[in-house]
Amino acid sequence: MSPVTRPTYANGQPYSPARGRHAPREAVIDRLSPSAAVVDLDNRRPLAPEFVRTIVREMKIRFYRQKSINAYRKCLAQFLRWFGASPHLVTREDVRCWLEALVDGGAGSSTVSGHLSAIRTAFDKMCGRVITYGLQTPRRRKRLPVVLSQQEVMRVLQAAPSLRDKLLLGLMYATGMRVSEVVRLRWRDMNFDRRTVTVWQGKGRTDRQVMLPASFEPLLREMSANFEPSRFVFVGQRKGRYLSPRTAQRVMERAVRISGIGKPATPHTLRHAFATHLLENGTDIRFIQKLLGHVRLETTTIYAKVAVLKKREIESPLDKATGRRYTGTDSKPTPKPVGRMRIDVKRVSKNSGEAVSTVTICGPFRDVVLTGIKVSQPHPGWVMLDIPPLERWEASLRRLPAQQRERIESPEFYEILQRSIARRYLAFKPPS
Repeated sequence: MSPVTRPTYANGQPYSPARGRHAPREAVIDRLSPSAAVVDLDNRRPLAPEFVRTIVREMKIRFYRQKSINAYRKCLAQFLRWFGASPHLVTREDVRCWLEALVDGGAGSSTVSGHLSAIRTAFDKMCGRVITYGLQTPRRRKRLPVVLSQQEVMRVLQAAPSLRDKLLLGLMYATGMRVSEVVRLRWRDMNFDRRTVTVWQGKGRTDRQVMLPASFEPLLREMSANFEPSRFVFVGQRKGRYLSPRTAQRVMERAVRISGIGKPATPHTLRHAFATHLLENGTDIRFIQKLLGHVRLETTTIYAKVAVLKKREIESPLDKATGRRYTGTDSKPTPKPVGRMRIDVKRVSKNSGEAVSTVTICGPFRDVVLTGIKVSQPHPGWVMLDIPPLERWEASLRRLPAQQRERIESPEFYEILQRSIARRYLAFKPPS
């Protein structure tokens, strides 16, 4: 019997199987192979409309937000319309050419990022392709947020003509909620015993709790007793719907214009002011992160760049050299009087809850009458004013001196107007 010969290498050393990281391994299962793809682009030739419908259906099954679905559908439709051929022919170079066309057309980095995300989700993530491999998300400009001071926030709240608008803007500043979160607020989300407000399924489909502001607690407690717990706090025009976020943005735009602060403030600016003022008051930044619902702490640290440091923490070398100290007692201009005025409120009809108001201002030569103010009460104790823009009163206000016109255009005047008209409206007997 011949001896068994063992295999050897070329140098005569005995052969041994590879070990460690060089050992043979099992084949990797490709879970994104075309067989597991949503649309098998290697074996099928779907048209662009069919491809988009299939991707949209898959996003619904995966519970993408409706806002994301609409944005991705629009981006995919634009890309495939520009491509002009079947989706299975799309290559990486085609994607680059499309992104270059967007940039040449004046699109910003956010728009280009949205289109790239839509293409990457549809082709790579759901169809197992690699057409966006190597394409980096465009860099975005790092801008500091617009932050209002506490005095400017109060001027904006004073400029809101109705109680609903004051409560809407006030809650966004007092709690730091996004505009899409505050309009979806229900009465059952408020816990007056624990003094918390629960935000259900906010951005990123996460729940969180924010503090209930003590300034609005008596008003909210009184109003919550008149409504069902499942009712929205800010009701929209259609029955069972909440207030549109676009309507809330218009409320903020009008209040900013009346207040005259001269800053491009939006509802999200109140959220920036909430976080910045908490940080300036010494609140821990991780607690602010939880209140805002940020996933990463780096998102919250941007407010450290706009927060005004306290005097005990840092002092300007020029102030130290000159001996000048900031006392925080800036002189405020004394509000100029508007003069004598008369407010009349009259119901439209006996059985109607709507009314109209007329404001008569006594001028030095003749009286000026401001009309067009509509008053309504959609809910008990919730008086709403529909005040026309100042452009409609411009011809009448020209008859007044500049001192009176300046006072009428101030937010304090609108606050007095809202309080006086609401008091006269509620003094009426309810219609029989």
